[in-house]
Amino acid sequence: MSPSARSRWFRARSAHDARGFTLIEALVTVTLLALVAGAIMLLLNSSAHGKQATSNSAQATEAAQAALDLMAQEIRSAGYGGDVDFPGDPQPAIAYVDSAQIIFAANFEPWPDSAAHGQPVAYDPDGSPRPAPLDGTDWEPNQKYRTGAELIRFTLDANNDGDVDADDRSASAGRDAARTRNPDDFVLLRQTYGDSTGNVAGNNGGQSQSIALVLEPGGSVPPLFTVYLRGSSTPWNWANGAIPPDKLSDIERVTLQVTAASPQPDARGRYAQTTLRTQVTSTRNLPNFLTTTYAVQGYVYNDLDMDRSMDAGEPGIADVSVRVGNSYSTTTSSTGYYLVRVPAGTYTIRHTPASGFANFTSPDTFVVSVGPGVTRSFADTARSGGYVDVHVYRDADADGFEDAGETPMAFMPVTLSPGGATGTTSNSGNARLFAPTGAFSIRVLTPDSLAATGSNPQAGVMTNGGAVAMSFGVHPNANGRITGRVFNDLNRNGSQDTGEPGVANVWIGSTLDLGVTTAAFTTTDANGDYTLDTPANAPPSTSPYYLRFLPPPGYFATTSTARGPIYLTAGQSLTGQHFGIGAFQVISLSASRVLSLASADLYENDFGTNTANARRDVDVLLGADAGGTDNISVWFNQYNANPAFNSSPLTPAGSGYTRNAPQSVLSIAADTLDSGAPKSRPDVVTGTRKAAAGNFFVWFNQNTSGNQGYIPVSYNAGQNYTTSDGGDVTAVLTLDCSGGNMPDLIVGTRSPTSGRGTVEIWQNSNATTPVFAQQEMYPGAGAVPGARMGEVAGMALADIDSDGDKDLVVVTKTGSWTGELIVFKNTGRTNGNRFQYAFGHDLGGAATCVTTADVNGDGRPDVVLGTQTSTSSGNLQYWRNNLSGSNFDFSYERRVDAPGIVMSVTASDLGGSTRSDISMGWRQSESTYAGGVLLYYTDTGTLPSSGTDPSNGSVVNMVPALTTANYNYGVKPTAAVPPFLPDLAAGVKVTATTGALVIFIR
Repeated sequence: MSPSARSRWFRARSAHDARGFTLIEALVTVTLLALVAGAIMLLLNSSAHGKQATSNSAQATEAAQAALDLMAQEIRSAGYGGDVDFPGDPQPAIAYVDSAQIIFAANFEPWPDSAAHGQPVAYDPDGSPRPAPLDGTDWEPNQKYRTGAELIRFTLDANNDGDVDADDRSASAGRDAARTRNPDDFVLLRQTYGDSTGNVAGNNGGQSQSIALVLEPGGSVPPLFTVYLRGSSTPWNWANGAIPPDKLSDIERVTLQVTAASPQPDARGRYAQTTLRTQVTSTRNLPNFLTTTYAVQGYVYNDLDMDRSMDAGEPGIADVSVRVGNSYSTTTSSTGYYLVRVPAGTYTIRHTPASGFANFTSPDTFVVSVGPGVTRSFADTARSGGYVDVHVYRDADADGFEDAGETPMAFMPVTLSPGGATGTTSNSGNARLFAPTGAFSIRVLTPDSLAATGSNPQAGVMTNGGAVAMSFGVHPNANGRITGRVFNDLNRNGSQDTGEPGVANVWIGSTLDLGVTTAAFTTTDANGDYTLDTPANAPPSTSPYYLRFLPPPGYFATTSTARGPIYLTAGQSLTGQHFGIGAFQVISLSASRVLSLASADLYENDFGTNTANARRDVDVLLGADAGGTDNISVWFNQYNANPAFNSSPLTPAGSGYTRNAPQSVLSIAADTLDSGAPKSRPDVVTGTRKAAAGNFFVWFNQNTSGNQGYIPVSYNAGQNYTTSDGGDVTAVLTLDCSGGNMPDLIVGTRSPTSGRGTVEIWQNSNATTPVFAQQEMYPGAGAVPGARMGEVAGMALADIDSDGDKDLVVVTKTGSWTGELIVFKNTGRTNGNRFQYAFGHDLGGAATCVTTADVNGDGRPDVVLGTQTSTSSGNLQYWRNNLSGSNFDFSYERRVDAPGIVMSVTASDLGGSTRSDISMGWRQSESTYAGGVLLYYTDTGTLPSSGTDPSNGSVVNMVPALTTANYNYGVKPTAAVPPFLPDLAAGVKVTATTGALVIFIR
């Protein structure tokens, strides 16, 4: 190119560059910028929508949770303070319920209520306003009830016209719903109806309180309330209308389902919905409102990336048991979420990982201070392996195959090796165990009466994520035979002697599990002989039989009630298995309205001036209701006369005496409290209902000539005391626990606030005539969780940890059918915290009484207590002492249902072995005085399923109190002849004004 041409080309190029981008280049650039901007806007928009959706969901959940928590808490208290004694028509706990509203009775306002019942009082059907379901309908109450239990209503019917419709959104009480953008919102209202609201007679109040915005049930929205009636596993069909009035008393539980929506729609115009669900037992009547509780909540989740943090996409684990402290527990929901509400205090949160998971949280528990609430989550990781599905069936023809008609075997233990995982088959004979990868084996633990028809154990190999199924057939072993006799042991020596006849119709049974179940049973023939055919258990001789017998009513055992261990081979005949019984001597005495009993030798003046000639016989002290001529009765033992006690404590002279305490004697104790001579003579402490003079009183046994054994006509001057809470003293114990050399007083109370009580220590001054001063009160001292305790229903002393000091066992009532077992460790005699909280557990019933006994024979005292679970039911509970080092621990080993409400319990050896047996007094129901007494022998090492009636049907009324001692013993004028046997005394309440004292002499 020539120089001139090259110059022209550069000039043209420069001109072009000066003009900028071409049109095409500009269009491309703009297009790219638009695409980038669009992507950014799309990302921001998606993020905003996601944030909005999350916010909407959270708001809906918060609304539903608030409504659910309040309703569940209050409905649990249905019936609290109700007029259950109204003649012929007791006040129902639930007055009305349908799918969208509930009305129930509870004495919430005022709190605490007085004996005169402050306003509002019970709903007046003739007053106004009236809730629509109770206005001129079949559900309208027939009368105004007598107590302060008002009616509480949860409803969507804001205008009270009986329907839930659009008019409720515009009604004054429901206008909050009209202010929202969601046309399906309704206001959930809480209303209180009770007469004399505002101190105006006939004014039922009915003021509305807005709880939350929720959705009306119907379509995809479930009912607010789902009701299950007693005896039915399916819910009431709301197509049949509300629960009929005659079925309200049959309501067993109520499921609450609250559905709430978000206040704002999402980008597509949809409202986020959340449904939360819980269940309450309508009969538990737990006054939760008495204690402020706080939420302990969190998740148990699969920590996929093992960073111990719950990240997006990491799923929760369902049905995991989470425990807060010793008394509170729950299981996780389908999302792995858990929530437990507890009083303020310090707790340890722990969980049991689900099968196939391991705890990856470090440390594996949380120690938290609650108040306010706390959130803690557990990181679990999946183990490598898979599940083994085990099926066990009864192989009747022993052919190794499950044929038609061969039934599944429930409650069969199965174990996996290696690892030792265990399970128990369901009613369908199935169990599932998690096996790690590699070789494993499954064994079915058959009782000796059964044998497997194929290989047991069976082996397998598990791959990661794999599944293996195994089937086991079992069939009965051949029988052996046990023979023996039950005889009337007239001389109580445990052997059948000449002239001692056999006893017919006595029950005999064999057991492989200490009497919980029976393998085989029979009864004795006319000669007292029996033959019991029982499946052989040898070989393999892994589980022994114990042979049991139940003494017939009116008799006690003079031999052990159990024989064993026994191993039977097929075809073997085991002979000579004899049992002896003796008949109780029953002494029935006329008594007042019995509440409490105690036994002690009062050293009455039956020996002139020479104490060496005292009879040393045990007397009986009885506390009774106030309102009669007396409420303390003392029967002097008349040893060696027959009967040992006279019918009345007043006649003839020397039979005993009566006294009058300031109020009903709920508890009574006898012990030597003063140091005046003779120091062995016991004094008396009475715990009473609160009176103007106090609530517990000391009566010193008199020592002057002619008065020995007599407490004064009134409690001694200056010996009236009042606990700090001013409640009723329901339990009194004596124990030298304050550093002196004389017994101090341990006093348990039922506080004026329902569901609350205290334990107080009152120190003996150790003077010749002592006075008592309060040193400690629990809660306050003792580090009681939540600083609260229920009404004290009973107390007992026992050396739980074998350190030489007696520890304190307390049982309480926290609600109508709820209570606690609390065990305090004795830490010394220094004032401040001589007893420390060491164990506690909910009981599933309101505690009524307690005793201690070495039930299983391991040398450590266990706990046996009684409960009330409804107006006509209760049970005995056996809690085994599992002391580990210095750590107190008890396991709930056994429950035995009583014929009614358990009222009293005591422990003593009333059989032929050395074990302590359990005596129980019971009441048929709160509306009757029917009841009785039963004796449970513990020779198998547990609480048996059945007891025997020592009265042979002569005691048919409620037994509020029991005491035990050897009443057939003395040293003057002639010494008693062995054997020296403990006896039993039962206080019987026949009517509101009459009673009896029945003594069973062995």
